[in-house]
Amino acid sequence: MPIEHSPPPQSAAPRMSAATLPVSNVQALGTTLSSSEPNLNLSTDTHSPVISPKITRNTKRKLSNGAVTNTLSLFMSEMREMFEELKQQQEEKYDKLLSVVNDIRDSLDFLSKQHEDLKLRVKVLETEREGNLKYISDLEGKLENMEQSARSTCIEIRNIPCCKSETKSSLLNTIVETGKLLNVAIQLRDVKDVFRIKTRDPAVKPIIVDFTSVLLKEDFLKKFRIHIRNKYKLTTEHLKISGPAKRIYISENLSAKNKRLFFLARDVAKSNQFEFCWVSHGKIYVRERPGSPHLQVRNESDLASIVKTV
Repeated sequence: MPIEHSPPPQSAAPRMSAATLPVSNVQALGTTLSSSEPNLNLSTDTHSPVISPKITRNTKRKLSNGAVTNTLSLFMSEMREMFEELKQQQEEKYDKLLSVVNDIRDSLDFLSKQHEDLKLRVKVLETEREGNLKYISDLEGKLENMEQSARSTCIEIRNIPCCKSETKSSLLNTIVETGKLLNVAIQLRDVKDVFRIKTRDPAVKPIIVDFTSVLLKEDFLKKFRIHIRNKYKLTTEHLKISGPAKRIYISENLSAKNKRLFFLARDVAKSNQFEFCWVSHGKIYVRERPGSPHLQVRNESDLASIVKTV
């Protein structure tokens, strides 16, 4: 009877399922199985390398709607608190600034009132000052007239040298001799006083002669002017005074203010080609040429107006 042998056991080939296949192969298999058309380009080479795509996964945790709402509410609450705090700070700063502005406004109002009061006071003071200056000027004019009137009988003789043993009697004799040279008869009783005044140069001190009447003084000056007009120079040699001959000048005795004014008037007359500048009865006059009107000089303002009219 024949012996039947069982076939040798065959090694079971491992069954590959979709779960055990690589992802790329599963995808390739799925693509092949689900495709309605055969993939003619699919290679049957099982040894060809399979390229698996890179898969990125989103690891961020998604928040639920409740958590988002709570976070937003918390953020809005914090923002409200910040705005309220900022608003409060701004209001405090505004209040302080408003207080400072009000203080400044009050100070400015006070200063403005003070300024207006000061302007009013200054205006009043300026008005009073103008009145006072006018009053002082009038008083000075009256005082000057009184001082010049007190000299109305006086003449001034210059360039007669001093003597060591000079007395009032010797001076009086000199005046009498001078009168004789001018054809003016002078008696001792016609002279009220005679003296010298101090100057910067002690060697030359003018002689002041105070006559008893203005008429005698005017006659003495008139004769002296005629003497000069006739080109006769009166010198110390005519009076028999020792030493070099010096020309003698005789004029009205002016106050200090009128002397300065007369000096300025002569300077202005010379610079503006005025031919005449003289003193008569204590008053100063200028004239441009013979026949033109004479102008009285009372103060320095008159000199300025004279210069403008030239």
